[in-house]
Amino acid sequence: MPLTRRPTAPTACRHCGLDRDGHFQRWTTDAGWHTWTVPDQALIKARMLARRTNRPV
Repeated sequence: MPLTRRPTAPTACRHCGLDRDGHFQRWTTDAGWHTWTVPDQALIKARMLARRTNRPV
């Protein structure tokens, strides 16, 4: 069985996709050094839809 990556949690950081617990400060090329940032509603919805399409039958 191939390994598959779990979809990003809907409420994960807007910039890097990490959960709030344990995020602290992270660096990304787009946002630089940042703390956990609330994703907007459109991003939350897109992540929820992505999780739904990857749900096992």
